[in-house]
Amino acid sequence: MLKLKYVVFVALLLSAVLIISSCGRKGSLNPNLKPTIEITSYGGVENSTMIDSTNSISFQQKIYWWAEDEDGVVDQFAYRILDENGNPLQDEDGLTIGVPGNTVVDDEGWVYHYQPGADGTIPLAETDARTIWTDEVYAIINFPANANGDSIPVTSIFEVKCKDNRDEECETPARKYYYASSRVPECNIGSSKGDINGATIGTGIVFTFNIQDEDQFVGNEPYYFKFRFEKQDKLGNVIPESEGGYNDSLWWDTKDQDKVGEYFVSLDDAGGTRPAMKLNTIENGVVKDSTYLYARAIDLAGIVSEVDTVAFVVKEGFYPSTLIYSGLKYAGKSTTNDIMVLGRNHYTTYNPVSRIIPSIFTSSGYQYSSPFWVNKNGDFTCFYSNDLKIYMHWGYNGEYEQNNPNLKGVEKVYDEQTSTQYFSAIKFFDLRLDGGPYNYPPLPGSEYNFTDPETGKEWLRVPIQEDIAKKTILAGLEPGVHRFEVRAVDLQNEPDQTPAEIEFEIIETIPAEEKEGILVLDDTPANDNFSPEALIDSLYSKMGFFADYPGRVDQLDRKELSETTWIDIHWSRDVFSPTDLQEYKTVIYHADYPNEKINFALEYDVMELYLQGGGNLILSGGANLDFELQTALINSSFPILQKYFGIDYEEEDAIVAFATKWVDIQLKRYFINAQPAIATFETLSILQPHFNDKVEYNVLTQDSTLSIAPVAYFPEEYLAENTEVLYRFGCKEAGDDPLSPSNAEYDYLSQQPVAVKNVTNIGNKCYIFGFPLSYMDTEDVSDMLMQIIAEIEE
Repeated sequence: MLKLKYVVFVALLLSAVLIISSCGRKGSLNPNLKPTIEITSYGGVENSTMIDSTNSISFQQKIYWWAEDEDGVVDQFAYRILDENGNPLQDEDGLTIGVPGNTVVDDEGWVYHYQPGADGTIPLAETDARTIWTDEVYAIINFPANANGDSIPVTSIFEVKCKDNRDEECETPARKYYYASSRVPECNIGSSKGDINGATIGTGIVFTFNIQDEDQFVGNEPYYFKFRFEKQDKLGNVIPESEGGYNDSLWWDTKDQDKVGEYFVSLDDAGGTRPAMKLNTIENGVVKDSTYLYARAIDLAGIVSEVDTVAFVVKEGFYPSTLIYSGLKYAGKSTTNDIMVLGRNHYTTYNPVSRIIPSIFTSSGYQYSSPFWVNKNGDFTCFYSNDLKIYMHWGYNGEYEQNNPNLKGVEKVYDEQTSTQYFSAIKFFDLRLDGGPYNYPPLPGSEYNFTDPETGKEWLRVPIQEDIAKKTILAGLEPGVHRFEVRAVDLQNEPDQTPAEIEFEIIETIPAEEKEGILVLDDTPANDNFSPEALIDSLYSKMGFFADYPGRVDQLDRKELSETTWIDIHWSRDVFSPTDLQEYKTVIYHADYPNEKINFALEYDVMELYLQGGGNLILSGGANLDFELQTALINSSFPILQKYFGIDYEEEDAIVAFATKWVDIQLKRYFINAQPAIATFETLSILQPHFNDKVEYNVLTQDSTLSIAPVAYFPEEYLAENTEVLYRFGCKEAGDDPLSPSNAEYDYLSQQPVAVKNVTNIGNKCYIFGFPLSYMDTEDVSDMLMQIIAEIEE
């Protein structure tokens, strides 16, 4: 019995708890409370009677609102714009419309928005994933401020409603009245390529329309533009459509354009759905009529501007001029090179320009891309490797200032034949490689290849907006000759009639053990007295030093190449090409005008690749090794002397020029021969009789000592440990007369190295002579060189 009473008590207690806990719940006894909303923005008035017709506000207003719900959450809002009578806005056909910026509405004028997660690329007017509800708590509204396009203040109503988290709407939407005005805008016509008024244009052009609007805080933002064409003869008479003119009552508009300020027009009317231009009459070069374009701007308040007008002549026959930025000329137009090549065997050890260029980091540091090499025949070349990449760049005449891609972009298209700007733009680039359409997997040939109906050639047609429209990387090419062709296609769909092309050869490297022969690089300026060209050439040939050499001996003249086949794409530096050098076992570089310029430092990239490829080098100069070569190497931070010759080039006194000043040349005629520092060499005597009469006799001092004054020596403290001295300064005997060295000078000079040899850790054998070999006895030099060549070729 006691147990039963306990159970009854517990049941009663639970019932009481349930009754108490149910208090306050919504239901038939506790209905949901509707949310409320109000407009919190300062502008606008509560009812029409409060409007002051003498004091309008700007047509564009940013309107905020605030909503509350005592028993829930408000997170959805809808708004619309009504006329002053509370009716949805309508067009002339009685259809409900919105306002600029909020154009898509339902039948009651409520503005549509994309549903969360909807595809925004589908126009709002065409998608089903739309709703009048938004979680935004403000809207920017462009109120009407016109009557039939004229600027007149207009009263409109902004209304906003809300609903809570139980989908119950507010009892009464919030609304305000706005008496809005806007100033009359101005319209300006142009083209995407500049002012066309009075110009002759091609048959494909992008017209541009601009609005000038003085409304405060709004800016020059149009709603859209409308335009029409007209053709007039020279007397100003309008040519009717039936006689080749236009329908001058037909206005087109830009409402549906992605950019309402631009409109592309060509000769194609797309089946009557677009405007089309018509050619003007030109007879024997005389223009008989002109095309007029009229346009109006419609601002965000719906106000229509006055008409702007431009006149021009539409002419066919223009086509673009394609350029490959290779340093070559195309259709008579010069270009600046911007094609770079990078691979294991084609690189520089420094960045030669003040911009980022392709590079890789290796165990020995960065390796930077460089242009193609230009060989002795004027052909583009590069070295093969399986990682070779060629960074191509092309464009069109007028794209950049001076057709230099490192200068300011201009983007004007000029006719190839007349160099006349015809106000078009480039639409495509067609590409071919090695006789077929260029293969670029992201643009499959099945979709992007184009066969020219006139030539039958197939091209990869690349739209201008694609990543490879003007640049691509050629990779995976095998050794051999390759040809890359490009042609621009403009808005007229006219391709360049003479495509640009570049031909280049990828060359396999030759291993050190397969190199053979001697190549002489002539960097000696021609001078009848100091370095007669024909004589110097003969000395460095099989008629001179190499008479006993059984192998091949060839010569390349730097000055001659620079004036004939050379193309300046290496920033006025390298003239020689390592692809010409690489087949030779030994390269001899001479700058034998001892007191004049030597360009060896400018050939650093060439020498670096040649030596890295296993070549051997002999360098002949004079005092120019100091004040010309070493100075240039220090200024450029090129370590070739240290790396290959074992000379600490950064030390100012590592190379010392002797007797370079005019007075010293006259008085210090001390160098009379080269004394061997190793047993296998003999003394190198000065050539006698000598082609340079100043070597044999100084008229000023009447000194008949056979000597060379401007020479260079290499103090041993600045030589690497494994650098071997070959010859020392053969000094004139000391004496008390002013034309002889003192004992101290003799002792010092006699010990100075004037020729050294260095063998690098990769096996290069490099020799440098501080006196011009051509100034020495031919047989002596020949015997020495044969011994050196034998060492190299052993």
